[in-house]
Amino acid sequence: MGFIQAWDSNVYHEEEGEDRPIILTHPAAFRETAYRRWRRQATTLVRASRARRARVNADPRRHVAPVDAAALRDLVATIAADARLVRVPVNQPPWTPTGLAVTDGDDVSWLAWGSPYLVWPLSVAVRPRLTLRGRVDDGVPQDGARDTVTFRADRAGELQLGSVYPGELQADGTITADRIPYRAMSGTLSAVVARWAPGTDPQRALGSIAGRDRSGLCAAEAARLADPPAPPARWDTHPLTGREQAFFPTGSGITVKAGWTSAIIRHPAQMTLTPSLRLRWSWRVDTLPSQLPEDTALTHDYLSVALEFNDGQDLTWYWSCCLPEGASYRCPLPHWRRRETHIVARSGTADLGRWIDEERPVLADHQAAIGGRAPTRVVSAWLIAQTVPQASHAVGGFRRIELVDGNQKLRVL
Repeated sequence: MGFIQAWDSNVYHEEEGEDRPIILTHPAAFRETAYRRWRRQATTLVRASRARRARVNADPRRHVAPVDAAALRDLVATIAADARLVRVPVNQPPWTPTGLAVTDGDDVSWLAWGSPYLVWPLSVAVRPRLTLRGRVDDGVPQDGARDTVTFRADRAGELQLGSVYPGELQADGTITADRIPYRAMSGTLSAVVARWAPGTDPQRALGSIAGRDRSGLCAAEAARLADPPAPPARWDTHPLTGREQAFFPTGSGITVKAGWTSAIIRHPAQMTLTPSLRLRWSWRVDTLPSQLPEDTALTHDYLSVALEFNDGQDLTWYWSCCLPEGASYRCPLPHWRRRETHIVARSGTADLGRWIDEERPVLADHQAAIGGRAPTRVVSAWLIAQTVPQASHAVGGFRRIELVDGNQKLRVL
């Protein structure tokens, strides 16, 4: 594919059958000419478009939830103090008034459905859990790990809902856009919102009408409240991806089961970034989320381990379906392109289903993939499961992650 391949101190040009060694001072890396990268990625986008059409033709209702909106609102109104049906615009920034007035300490729920999607060049759809946020007045935005949410109001005011994607939600509730404007979005996003009377148990109330709710949303929220999703112990969810649940604790580590989701969990990992710092981990990937090169925005489905540095950048090592080991590139997704860089740590399907031990020189990889002034510290370790662009799924697990520098060792997992 026209890559330049580097092995330790030698680089070999793999173009037109010619091998010419070149002295190199950085570790193993791959480079590709701009023309060949553009041509390869154009082919990838064509293949991705064809694959999506095949999926839609096989199941035209793939992203459509058959919800009788008025019936659901009326049913919830029989048990809640107030219930409203809200249509949330997806082609403009938040926030949308719901007409639901709440007071400090009220329990509030939303039951959401629909799929906003990017119209051009490929209909990349997202679920409500990934994009829908709520807040009371100008309070802290609320999100959830499922399409249904219940939270306790921290102030009096009107409940507001908003679709975040393709923007990025800031701490003050404002939205920033990058490359993709809101007007490029289409689709529908709807929700029934409810305020519960003081003393009402939302789980019991929703469970009492679940048998009459054909949408299944009341049962889903009752089940979520009975067993709230949470990341593994000592890990937290990244605030920019919401609380999507894709990582589950096991006796020996963490299992990954990610379907049509975008999830990042983080663990503190304070280490000085020196030339001798190594990242070691053990993983098993059973199902790769992509069958196409992952370096385009429409095929960027992957499973990885990452390190965040004290300059706000992160470097993520992932298992590619077909890009060569050592290939690196900036994240192709809006917003993340400013902070994230990817390195292919392993490629192909030969080792799927097996536990593999990996080791990477952190600073050397940083300089080869990112370059420029190096940060001074690692601040956290991440696990990432991204399966939104192709609505795909990934299955695997991690059982050891550690940072090692001489006699110093920091065990993350």
